[in-house]
Amino acid sequence: MKPYILLSIALLLNGSLALAQNITADTSVSAVSAYKCTDFSPHIYLSASSEECSGSSGDTNLSKLSDFATKVCGLTVTDTVAVVPQGVTALPEYAFADCKQLRHIQLPTTLKEIGDYTFLGCDNLQDINLPTTLTKIGEGAFRECASLKTLAIPANVTVVPRYMCAWCGDLQTVALPKGLKDIGSHAFAYCSSLESIQIPNHVAHIGSNAFSFCSSLKEISLPVSITELESYAFSDCTSLKRATLPANDKMLGEYLFTGCKSLEEIVCMSKKRPTFDCNSPFFDPSENLKIRYITPGWKW
Repeated sequence: MKPYILLSIALLLNGSLALAQNITADTSVSAVSAYKCTDFSPHIYLSASSEECSGSSGDTNLSKLSDFATKVCGLTVTDTVAVVPQGVTALPEYAFADCKQLRHIQLPTTLKEIGDYTFLGCDNLQDINLPTTLTKIGEGAFRECASLKTLAIPANVTVVPRYMCAWCGDLQTVALPKGLKDIGSHAFAYCSSLESIQIPNHVAHIGSNAFSFCSSLKEISLPVSITELESYAFSDCTSLKRATLPANDKMLGEYLFTGCKSLEEIVCMSKKRPTFDCNSPFFDPSENLKIRYITPGWKW
């Protein structure tokens, strides 16, 4: 074999080994490069790829495990447990998206950030213990984790992002940190098993549809710290019977309780009647709900 051919092969092998070593050592490796999508994917509209999806709709061999899951965590398509190694400070977006087999995950005490849609569609993920070092959770991080039953958000997280736990049908209990300031739109929408939620006293903003279709939620009490309550925040909570609004006269979003057919009582602690966005009341008048209003000296 000619010398220059041998040299080329040697350089190629060395480059490949170096690349593999770099990927293994780089705990921040992006999940984007390996997250493929096909026409069969229910999340095609959430594809992490910055480029158009490649491959025909009949190509079912495209990998759905990210570089992070395979190279950093050593995960295979049959594994039910994933261990993120110590030293990792951030989980990239879509890192474990659509890992249908995943039931348990162990996170390191070095973790500070969870990316957007990191656990999207992990249907069988039963539990996840978030470390106290965590400071940021990305949009839709646990969206469609249908088997997740409990979730405790660590003390240093101040924002619950939009769609964080949307469509988590088995989610029964959520512990929010005392320092929480913001709950994003659709954060807990369609969490049909969520029976109660305690909003901490520092929350200033609750986004639109944040708790829509939480059909097991029976009562809600909002703290005085609320300065912005967006439209439809508790719409279609069909088991909701009592709601307590904060003692301020900030503008309220429209149709906050539309579709709450079991609603019996609204306690409004404000010293004067609050205003509504677009002059829309709590629910559509056509719903003809018989509500008992409790107010401090003024008529609704």
